[in-house]
Amino acid sequence: MAADAGSSVTAFEPDYFASAQPVSALDIVKLVPGFRLEEGDSELRGYSGAGGNVLVDGQRPTSKEDTLEDVLKRIPAGSVERIELIRSGAGYDMQGYTLLANVVRSHTQSLSGRIEGTYANYRHGYDAPRLAGELRHVAGGHILDLSGAIYRDIDDEHGFGSRNRYAEDGTPVRLGVYGQPEGDNIREVLGSYQLPLAGGTARVNGLYKMKKMFANIGEEVIFPTPYDASGTERVNTESTEIGFHYDRAVGARSQIELLALRRTTGINGTDKSFAPSGDDVTRESSDASETILRGVLRRKAGNVSLEGGIEGALNILDSHSALEEDGVDIPLPAANVRIEEKRAEAFFTAAWHLSSALTVEAGSRYETSRLTQSGDSALRKSLSFIKPRLLVRWAPSPQDEIRALFERSVGQLDFADFVSSASLTGGTVTAGNKDLEPDSLWRSELAWEHRIGKGSVVVTARHEAISDVVDRIPVFTDEGVYDAVGNIGSGRRQEVQFDFNLPFDPLGLAGVTLQGSGLWRHSRVTDPVTGERRRISEDLPIEAKVSLTHDIARWHTRWGINYVHAEKETTFKIDEVEIDRVPDRVDAFIEYKPDAAWTLRAFAKNLTNSPVIRTRSLYTGLRGLSPIRHIERRELNSGPYVGFTIQRTFGG
Repeated sequence: MAADAGSSVTAFEPDYFASAQPVSALDIVKLVPGFRLEEGDSELRGYSGAGGNVLVDGQRPTSKEDTLEDVLKRIPAGSVERIELIRSGAGYDMQGYTLLANVVRSHTQSLSGRIEGTYANYRHGYDAPRLAGELRHVAGGHILDLSGAIYRDIDDEHGFGSRNRYAEDGTPVRLGVYGQPEGDNIREVLGSYQLPLAGGTARVNGLYKMKKMFANIGEEVIFPTPYDASGTERVNTESTEIGFHYDRAVGARSQIELLALRRTTGINGTDKSFAPSGDDVTRESSDASETILRGVLRRKAGNVSLEGGIEGALNILDSHSALEEDGVDIPLPAANVRIEEKRAEAFFTAAWHLSSALTVEAGSRYETSRLTQSGDSALRKSLSFIKPRLLVRWAPSPQDEIRALFERSVGQLDFADFVSSASLTGGTVTAGNKDLEPDSLWRSELAWEHRIGKGSVVVTARHEAISDVVDRIPVFTDEGVYDAVGNIGSGRRQEVQFDFNLPFDPLGLAGVTLQGSGLWRHSRVTDPVTGERRRISEDLPIEAKVSLTHDIARWHTRWGINYVHAEKETTFKIDEVEIDRVPDRVDAFIEYKPDAAWTLRAFAKNLTNSPVIRTRSLYTGLRGLSPIRHIERRELNSGPYVGFTIQRTFGG
């Protein structure tokens, strides 16, 4: 390791992580003290904030569709020259993150690659095979990366169990056996080519991905009147992406970065249900595209680092939805909608290195957009926001760092919330809401990071004052009153987060590492239906996970156990309160490396074998004004499952 906590960049060489026997860059990044991997949100329109907090060779992956975890898994540990932990003021586009990890790969001339095969088997009869491979060729400044995968993902929070209904006093209203196994069949191909160009470096990348979601639903009602019902859900999603990235130095102190990106997503879905009471069908189809142009200029002048840029984006969505009951079309509000958004964002950031221990970063973003909606409802809307940000970083000692952050953040409107949708399994209709506004908040955050040998502990306290909270509201139409996503006024949120990475070598337990995180969250907003104060919908009150790993270098073996604390998510709809409980979960693995090229891994997941429970309290009308119709309790369990992975690297 080079540099201390007060420097903008701390470098970790491969020897720092060697005792943990990492297989991929993902394993290495998870061991960086004080760092927590945060995926970007590919659903965000535009590039800012969508790329996550990891760089590869000093650049964010251009693709928005490819997750950071997948990118890092494809990089063999043996090809990593070092990991750089980057703080503000180091000349990188932080995009709102206080820390970045930069994975620096070896660029010696070579041909290298990886092939991986995985198989998992589930108790309910489904399996999840996977075959993936990567190829990398480096020749001078020319780098070609190719990868592809074909696999099946099974949703282990769905499976088989029961779905029963009870009166408010607990009397059974309907009892039945229920099954809803779900999964995705996926094929994807990715590629990128990097080359020297006009004194800089250019990279072109492309992606094609086809995902076919399936769910097979079966229900056997045994009380009060026996009958059988069934259903299917099928959703095909086809995604394409092509990007261009260019950067070069301008003089001794400046650098420019240019980016262009084009994404398309086509979705076609059909849900069917068959029951003695009748047959229902819902259909949805949409075509979405996103085009982004972005330019950034960075400059270092003494102890000041400057960054400025501009980004423009064009987003288009054509969406259609339909509901059919016994062959009769049922009208839905805002079922056929076209939305077009033109966005622009200008940003500027300055970081002052006042001393080796103190850095102040200040900046602001200005965002403006114009939304146009046509089809079943018409809308023209212009939005603009200023988003200032102030970050102070102080390292009173080589082992400690204190970070204080104050900023304004503005959410993005989800185009899907403008369009109506229907769920046959839930028996619900969600109306589109053209009057939706983005939420905005002022965030205050204080974090303390403490280094303990090769480990670290980070404690963060956060307060958010939110305007125009996005939650659920009633929408009144000629056809009736519908639940919809909408704004419900002001709210607040407090969070306390605890992250730790603790190697136990100093205690005489060589190779043993304990890692984990915990988040306590408390939020409050006024319910638009009842007028009472409550939690913001879908805010989890507690999130926590812990992993224990043991690396036994002399046996070329690594094993571990992971624990995830139970989660409870509550959604407050206008005529229903839905609570999803995911129980405590334990997973385990053992990994063996007979030599540097081969990795054999066996895993067992969901060892707690606890059902995922959804409880729905449904009212006869608006909550607070109407009595409960019934309480529905659905329990689904996929059971424990086991699998293995075989990986072979070559070249390099």
